[in-house]
Amino acid sequence: MRKLLLSSALLLSLPAAAWESVCYEQKDPTKEVGEYPRGSGSYCAPAAGPNTARHRWVGELDEHRQLWELTREKAGLPAETSATARLRVFTSSQPLNVDGQQLTSLLPVPFAETARVQVRAFTPGELAQLPDFSYALWDWATGHETCPLPGIGADATQCHDFATHMGPVNSNHFVPQAGRFYAHYHGLALARARECKATKDALGAAGGRYGDYLRACETEALALEAVGHHYLQDAWSMGHMWQRWGSPELSDFPSGGDDPRDKAVLIALASGLLHGARGVLQRLPEWTSYDVNDALCAPHPSVEFVSPGGARYPAIGDDYLHLLGQGSTYAPQSERLLSCAVSGMREVYAAAGENHGALGAPADGLRTLDPTGPECFGQRATNRSMLEAAAVQFRIVGQQVTLGLDSRVVGWIIPTVAHETGEVPVPTRLKNQFRLEMQRIVSLTRLMAKERPEGTELADGRFGSFLGARPNGEYASGGVLASYIDPVLPWPSTPDTMPEAGGRALALARVFHRGHSAEWCRTSSSDGLEALRARASDVSLDAPTRAAACEVCSEFARRHLRVGTSPASYDTSAEPLCHYLSGGPYLYQSGPGTLEELANTWCGCP
Repeated sequence: MRKLLLSSALLLSLPAAAWESVCYEQKDPTKEVGEYPRGSGSYCAPAAGPNTARHRWVGELDEHRQLWELTREKAGLPAETSATARLRVFTSSQPLNVDGQQLTSLLPVPFAETARVQVRAFTPGELAQLPDFSYALWDWATGHETCPLPGIGADATQCHDFATHMGPVNSNHFVPQAGRFYAHYHGLALARARECKATKDALGAAGGRYGDYLRACETEALALEAVGHHYLQDAWSMGHMWQRWGSPELSDFPSGGDDPRDKAVLIALASGLLHGARGVLQRLPEWTSYDVNDALCAPHPSVEFVSPGGARYPAIGDDYLHLLGQGSTYAPQSERLLSCAVSGMREVYAAAGENHGALGAPADGLRTLDPTGPECFGQRATNRSMLEAAAVQFRIVGQQVTLGLDSRVVGWIIPTVAHETGEVPVPTRLKNQFRLEMQRIVSLTRLMAKERPEGTELADGRFGSFLGARPNGEYASGGVLASYIDPVLPWPSTPDTMPEAGGRALALARVFHRGHSAEWCRTSSSDGLEALRARASDVSLDAPTRAAACEVCSEFARRHLRVGTSPASYDTSAEPLCHYLSGGPYLYQSGPGTLEELANTWCGCP
């Protein structure tokens, strides 16, 4: 009976995530976060990928978003930075089938080819969940409509499924890889923030007329920092304070003549059980009487981490965020996490020019740290903690049960889960190899926990390889973290030489086009603006396409439009946005009317 219940439970499980992320399907995804009742809507799964990109990441289990908002308050950022941003994205009319629904592609197109305008609503805090749903910000920006993992032949939905593809390559959610990915995104956020400040300085003479463009730029910088915060937050979930095996690239996993994903799925499942399975198993129906107090993430008296200075502290992880700020037990973990997160967030907001309001003082009791340094990514689980992790602990029918990961039951279940949920074949030879490897890992854990219970050798890679995959500290250590990583700035004209970097940078600049007003002003030409007008005034277009063409023409025309008839006769007190950012080119339209009305008139639109 126990075997049946446990196997049923594990068949529901996924490879390890950290603090919870959630996507709910909402009828109107453009509302403010506070307008959604907690727990409303249904989960976006099973249609991963394109469906997830079309809904809001708000709900009862959005621990990553909650951590971002807590950080924002502690950092002294104004509440306005958490308002819902609504990007009006210019796309084609290309149909897309998502879970039986006929939708329109979210891929941004050249502005002169616009056929539809679609709203992408989000808050920066929601994007702190992004690495659980997307491979990179460009992946979200393009609607999760492609597979970022190269050469595997999976469609967009398969590729974004956590059990089959995203989980097997989420080694970057564990230290030390998590530190490298945070450093990348923090660097992008700072670079983008400095571009925002340069734009603000250039617009100084405009008298504050273009603040919405500056806020759009700042929101994008905070969005990049939010993506990075996912990795920073993960590093402070107890289940992630050790070196999981493997790489962010499937191609780095050993194949031995098989598909490398076969072993990657098994490795992810084994890592997930060491990480702590409570986040999954506790969701079983109440009639099972389960109470899964499974280390590492769940509260456990023997689970501790060691700081770079050598001090030991208790810690928790997934599903236990509500305990982090209560009482003194987890105060050291909370203080360190928030000091790192606040330091990073304040650095980005200050660099951007504080366009949503003045930066307040940070909360008392927090330190200013280098958010990319060892104080923020040097914590490791003790050997004693790893011993507690090398089992599944749960209470059933009032009795406490501990099932070692080297047991025959687990040795049978994990390959079964890999086959059923991970969708990979697991031949007998691989099953046997897995069982032997697991026995070796658990035996080594028992020895190390006995000899040096307060040491961190196991968390620092002493496990060695597992199914041929090395500890994650040996991957993603060079200049290229992953083939799908967001390209270096500036966008759209990135100097990044990675394959497809140019197209990804262009897509990002098109989606965040208001934030990138300086770049679009500099690359605009009279011919390009005339092409927008020619399309907008084309009466042969169908009504939705012409409406979209008019909106994109008006959007860009107003950035260049002088109110008047010629260079010798116009209102010099109302210079357009691009006057300050690029010195033209200029359009002329006489008044009266608002700038939007005059731009519509110039475009030949109603």
